[in-house]
Amino acid sequence: MRVAGKTLVVTGAGSEFGRAVTLEAIRRGARVAAVDADPEALTETARQVVAPLLLSTHVADVTEPAQVEALPPAVIERWNAIDGVIHCAGAGEPVIRTFLPLLRARQEAHLVSLGDAATAPDAARVAARRFPRDVQAGENVHVAMVFPASTPYRVARDLLDGMTRDSYRVLVGSDVRLMDRILGRA
Repeated sequence: MRVAGKTLVVTGAGSEFGRAVTLEAIRRGARVAAVDADPEALTETARQVVAPLLLSTHVADVTEPAQVEALPPAVIERWNAIDGVIHCAGAGEPVIRTFLPLLRARQEAHLVSLGDAATAPDAARVAARRFPRDVQAGENVHVAMVFPASTPYRVARDLLDGMTRDSYRVLVGSDVRLMDRILGRA
């Protein structure tokens, strides 16, 4: 799914990785509903956006189910649809449970969860393979888990490139360099 013209919800948009994803998605022409519990961090993300008409900001703690449940109506009121969720903010269960029914209703959608960068590589690979099966998203929802192993901007670029390719697994950092060498792209 190309993100241009699509609506993405980015949680943790005030964090290093969430901000990079927000900025890169908007640079590519996506509409972004940026969510963060920290209003000051969210304001800083908004300050850096080059196309403010493509951004809506929402202060919410995504570990609080009531706050998460308030997000879809606000995003849909502003953008009329939700085509993808990129979760960059800790525990994902309330976010997945709330947004998955809306994503299933779309012809094509994406659900991406950013894992903890400190996770051991073998554990990260296992989690990335299990996540799509555990979520049970359906045929039209592409599900991926990303473990950042590079700079926030590189992670954002690789994550959005993976969405464009409808990858079920997005390689980031040293895994990308290894695959580039294997595929002769380096």
